[in-house]
Amino acid sequence: MKKNKKVISIVTAFVMLIVLFQALPTTTIEAKVKVLSGKKVTLEAGEFYSIVILQKGCTFKSSNKKVASVNRKGDIKAKKTGNCVITVKNGTSKAKVKVKVVPENVKIKDVQAVGSDSSLDPMRRASIQVTWKKAKGACGYFIYYSTKKKSGYKKVTVKGGKKQSAKVKGLTYGKTYYFKVKAYGTKKKLVSEEYSKVLSLKTWALDWSDEFNGTSLDKKNWEYNFVTGTNQEMETLTAGKNLKFQDGKLVIIPRMEVFKDPKKDTIYTSGKIDTKGKKEFTYGKMEIRAKAAKGTGTWSAGWTLGLEGVQKGWPDTGEIDILESMKGEVPQTIHCRFFNNQKESHGNRTFKTQLTQKQSAESYHTYTAVWTDTYIQFYCDGKKTGKYNSKIFTEKNFAAAWGDAFMHPHYFILNCAIGGNAAGNVTTEGWTKVSDTPEKTVYEDYYSIDYVRLYK
Repeated sequence: MKKNKKVISIVTAFVMLIVLFQALPTTTIEAKVKVLSGKKVTLEAGEFYSIVILQKGCTFKSSNKKVASVNRKGDIKAKKTGNCVITVKNGTSKAKVKVKVVPENVKIKDVQAVGSDSSLDPMRRASIQVTWKKAKGACGYFIYYSTKKKSGYKKVTVKGGKKQSAKVKGLTYGKTYYFKVKAYGTKKKLVSEEYSKVLSLKTWALDWSDEFNGTSLDKKNWEYNFVTGTNQEMETLTAGKNLKFQDGKLVIIPRMEVFKDPKKDTIYTSGKIDTKGKKEFTYGKMEIRAKAAKGTGTWSAGWTLGLEGVQKGWPDTGEIDILESMKGEVPQTIHCRFFNNQKESHGNRTFKTQLTQKQSAESYHTYTAVWTDTYIQFYCDGKKTGKYNSKIFTEKNFAAAWGDAFMHPHYFILNCAIGGNAAGNVTTEGWTKVSDTPEKTVYEDYYSIDYVRLYK
């Protein structure tokens, strides 16, 4: 019996020892959290980023979920510009990842002159409007501008994240300006990581103009031209009988005298002037503000011709049609030996202004051609209508398409033709009846030019 008690005591003590050992606290060796993807990260608003670690079973927590949130896998979503900390924990071990959220990079879209990119008044300053695509996370934007592409930039602050354009004022005419944009967030130090691409715009200085504020033709600038075109036009050109000056405008008057006697032919007269031998130029920005004639069969035009004798003659010497209003349309065109306004492999060299002849005759419009050593860019009321680019031509076609036509002096021409294969049939529709006698009825129309300007 005593022996059995002894055994029972030994067994009991052994069991108690096991229970006691199990009751003691366990100790484990925890692995230290290591963030392999870096402890600092800069994200654009709306961007995603994953924290990379070795350990499993870690937890993640953001100090500011409005700035950046994090899920159970360690995937961060950048929401709003600002700073926050993501804490990664594994047991008692933890690590921190500092997150800075900045606005996304800005995409600049365009730079355009406001009102005019040129001025008659040298003291007046230019304004240029910069347009960009709205950036996520932006509270405002910085516009940087300079006259040098790689240095010297000044900064303009634009408040408001929804803004997509702003004017830069106080610029000097006759210079080229370069522009780039960044967005800033809730604090102005939180800016886009990169600048937008750089866009440039040239402002032009006035070289020559005729504002037509006098009472007669300025013979320092112009001379009468008596040569009708090669399009079977019907008018006879006169020396001043078909011109007048009114309210600061030059008015070219196409006139039609219809005789009551059917045996007598209708007489058509009009005016044509040019600057040949007085104002000749190579390259520049050419601008004509005008209100075209509206009569059926009229052809209001403002254009340039290359000097004869320099090359072989028309169309080799080149022609730039800044304004043509006829047959219901208002195109802008170039002529040279290679194209001569015909459809070729590179397309049609006539560019549409989207105006009708009626619209061009109802109010004044500004027609522009920017002629450089490599291209001719057309505009109507400040909007691009088409570009003739010398770089598209092969060496074989270059001389005929560009070199012979647009690398030597041109001169201005203003005229209003009547009829022919370009202007079409002539009727009295749209013309103004100015007299009616037993002998004849006289009709007139009016092509009004506010100014002609050349900028360099």
